[in-house]
Amino acid sequence: MSSRAHTSRTPRASRASRTPRASHASRFSHASRAPKALVIGTLVIAAAVALVAGLTAGPAAAKQKPQFHWDHYFDQDEVTDVLKTLHKAYPDLTELETIGKSAEGNDIWALTVTNERNGDDLGKPAIYVDGAIHGNEIQATEVCLYTAWQLLDKYGEWDRVTELVDRVVFYIIPTVNVDSRTRFFSDPGNYNIGRTARMPHDDDHDGLVDEDAPEDIDGDGMITQMRIADPFGRHRSDPEDARVMVRVKPGEQGEWTLLGTEGIDNDGDGRVNEDGPGYVDMNRSFGFTWQPRYVQSGSGNYPFEPLNTKAVSDFIAAHANIGFAIAWHNYGGMFLRGPGNKLSPPIPPRDLKVMDYLGLEGERTVPGYRYLVAMDDLYTTYGDFDEFMYQCWGVFAFTGEIYMGSQIAYRGRSDETPGPDGNLWSRRPSFKERHEFDDHLMMGEMFAAWQTYEHPTYGEIEIGGWKPFTVRMSPGFMLQETLHRNAMFVIWTATQLPEITVEVTEVKSLGGGLWRVRARAGNANALPTLSARALAKQIYRRDMFTIEGDQIEVLAGGELIDSHFDKVEQIEYHPQRIYTHVPAFGKREVQWIVAGKGKFAVVYEGFKCGRAEAEAQLK
Repeated sequence: MSSRAHTSRTPRASRASRTPRASHASRFSHASRAPKALVIGTLVIAAAVALVAGLTAGPAAAKQKPQFHWDHYFDQDEVTDVLKTLHKAYPDLTELETIGKSAEGNDIWALTVTNERNGDDLGKPAIYVDGAIHGNEIQATEVCLYTAWQLLDKYGEWDRVTELVDRVVFYIIPTVNVDSRTRFFSDPGNYNIGRTARMPHDDDHDGLVDEDAPEDIDGDGMITQMRIADPFGRHRSDPEDARVMVRVKPGEQGEWTLLGTEGIDNDGDGRVNEDGPGYVDMNRSFGFTWQPRYVQSGSGNYPFEPLNTKAVSDFIAAHANIGFAIAWHNYGGMFLRGPGNKLSPPIPPRDLKVMDYLGLEGERTVPGYRYLVAMDDLYTTYGDFDEFMYQCWGVFAFTGEIYMGSQIAYRGRSDETPGPDGNLWSRRPSFKERHEFDDHLMMGEMFAAWQTYEHPTYGEIEIGGWKPFTVRMSPGFMLQETLHRNAMFVIWTATQLPEITVEVTEVKSLGGGLWRVRARAGNANALPTLSARALAKQIYRRDMFTIEGDQIEVLAGGELIDSHFDKVEQIEYHPQRIYTHVPAFGKREVQWIVAGKGKFAVVYEGFKCGRAEAEAQLK
């Protein structure tokens, strides 16, 4: 790989048709920045030049490894610094590129991690990882960065990581929605602002775009909530903690009416905050079961309308070696698979077994997370990424929802109660408990106290509530375990990408200068070389099982159905090349009848498994 950091390169689409090279074989067993009051620690990149000074070209020989504090959230400038620092420190294991620009001109970075000295990346099985397609789901980016750092930092130190980086490829796009995530750190906001693309949109159909957004009207650097005193309101203060509002029961006296997110009626239409920036949801804009806005909110005018989703789609199309993909979001603690809606065709049983195997491992790796079906267990969606990857490209794909509300716990054994289904993980802390957690573990820094404000429309109101870096994301001191567990699920899943071993199982003389050659391709891992969806829809050319030799002539060949009874499914044309695939934890056996002498090789080659071969001799 190139040792230079760069911001662009020749498009890789033309590389997708290359013949995969042989790969090293290895096996594995089973708002201003005021909201940053919650940011704990700083990025340890004292100076990029000083950090990598003295590094040698070989990754294993590096004298100094870049280290980072993983107890805070990186803004987009820091994200770029981390990526460039990793690339500079590990030039033989990484390639850094931009796959496009966003609507506001920000770079969409992609980091490739593999040991390309063992073969070109397109010739190896690959896993795709991205984050923050919803810009306010910020820790998705940290999971991506941590995954890359873990692979590179432990290369040459942990044998399994070293073998994995030698064998497979990680394509990592830490931030898809770079515009909104950038503004999450730089602009006043809250945890629910910044989900969508920064594309002008007329939400209230008044001929104007983005003219009435939530705003920091009290000037404290945050956008929180508004409430107004109202004896007929639907909420009252909790008598044990006045910060907490609870719904009134029938017959109870109200105290407050909630007015929603902080802001004013900028366009004078009698509504507040009804037309904020954008509202094209990038994760509803992919080109499978895409639906217009009257069916799917946020879908935009047409599939792939945001520049970011188009860039991601083009990247996927240029990398046929991707066998698994995961897109990180927050929150809820879930590994989601399709189908997302009833328009999606059913998933074949063979592929379901693969997804179940991976999903259940995810539940073990991140205790409390649930492996769920999006449509059945969550809600209906159209045009989302994981469905696009599986249905259009035949790539197994999950959506990972990081972080669980149950982690905000301030309870002893005598206080603990299970969740609604009897499981502790599903217990969501009450607002009172959330405040107790804040008081005792964060010294009150998570909540902005209610303050009186004279609103131009409502008169005297109060403004306050949970600060931006709360609710959907954990405090910094809890962050690293979350990053590590989710990153290790990615890394474990990469160990399950197909790894083909080839052996010649028989060379038998039939007399008259004829020989029977049998060979086997085995895959000890959970991911097949091609999914059942890809095979059924002929999304890719099937893998090739080939016999090669300068002094041999192939007379017949085919897939060996039963070696004991010599049952072979013969190939009518070009019998030296048998098109096939190898299932999960499975094998594929073939047979050729050949004439000749000397050495020959049997070669197995596929887009998603790379190349493997074995040699033998006709004597």
